[in-house]
Parts: sequence; structure tokens; C-alpha cells
Amino acid sequence: MLNEIVRWMSDRKTDRRTADRKKVQFSIAWIRGEEMVPGVGTEISLNGLAFATKVAPTTPSFNVIFDLASRRFKARLTTVRSENLQREGATWTMLACTFEGIAADDYDAVVRYIRDLPEPENKAQADMTAAAASGDDAYRLLPMGVQRRIVEMLVQGGRLAPDSDPRNPLLRMKYLGSKAGRHRFAVHSRVSVADEIQQYDSSFTVDETGNVYLDK
Repeated sequence: MLNEIVRWMSDRKTDRRTADRKKVQFSIAWIRGEEMVPGVGTEISLNGLAFATKVAPTTPSFNVIFDLASRRFKARLTTVRSENLQREGATWTMLACTFEGIAADDYDAVVRYIRDLPEPENKAQADMTAAAASGDDAYRLLPMGVQRRIVEMLVQGGRLAPDSDPRNPLLRMKYLGSKAGRHRFAVHSRVSVADEIQQYDSSFTVDETGNVYLDK
């Protein structure tokens, strides 16, 4: 199935353009209200990306979250081409999209990935700064490794369900600021125990190299 989707994208000659690109499979989800609708990324370029989904967006412009090269990206896309494909009783929609909006740090990372350029020396610090700029949405822009560690520590402390998915955990995060290169985050999490919802407020510190510390 995925091979057919990738082939569909590759066979399209329209706007083969000057932009550098990479054909690569990656996870992606488009945002519908508070829900993340899953898809499969097939190609990324300096102009945008292509992906397939069983549930197509209902508007030309929409927000997405995608994972690439151990980093999570958030962007707004505009559809420039779409087509349906029937396979094994399911209908997939293939979309070719351009970037309508993406953070400067994220776009720089896309460029490095496509052109096989090295990461800057202080990548962790750059990722923390991007997360800091997002306020209450800080968790979504943290490096994936940091996300996983925070979820692990909350689960170990009984403050989050054991089966929590780091990509969409039941928590809210707020950035509290930084000092001497150490970033602080407040996390509100919930867990169901014996049909009762228990709520917890925790604080974490993340240093420039991505190490995570539970303060309380």
C-alpha cells in the first residue's frame, strides 16, 4: 500500500520544480479540533510535503504535526493537489501541499535534513528556545527524546497512565522560563485510578543537552 502511495507521488511530473526534495516515509497527523488524524508522509521538499491519509482535511489549509529525523515539527499546509486511491477496501487521499506557515527553526531543520547538512552544535538549546516560544503548546515542540523522558518520569511517578503515548499524552505544559541555560516547564497531568480521575502538577527542568529533571 505504501509503495503505491509513494509511486503515485513519484509519477506526478507537474511542478517537479527547482526545490530540493527527499522521498521518505514519516509519521504525520493533521489537526481537526483537538484530534490528531493520522497519515503517512511520503516526500518532503523546501516548498512543502506530500502525505496520504484515510480521512482527508475538509479545508484547503490545515495544521499538521510530523516527525522527521528524531524531531517533531508543527506547520500549516495548503493543498495544491489531491487524488483518491482505492486499496484493499479502503480509500486513501494523497495530498501534495506547500508550507503556508512553519517556525524558522523548524524550516532550517527541514533544509538541513533535505540537503544532508550537519546539525548546529547547540541543537538542544535551539530546540528548547523553539519550545519556549510556544507557551502552553510547549510540549509539542520539545525534542522527541525529551517528550519521551517526561512521559516516562510521569508514568513512573504514577502521575500518568502506563500506556500513555508520548505523541499525544494526557497532559498540558507551560514554559516557565530559563536560567543559566536550564529551561523550566510546568506540567499538569491526569490519570484514572479506580474510576477516579487524579490530577497532578509537576515541574521539570531541561538542560541544554536535553537531560530532564523532575523538580517536584
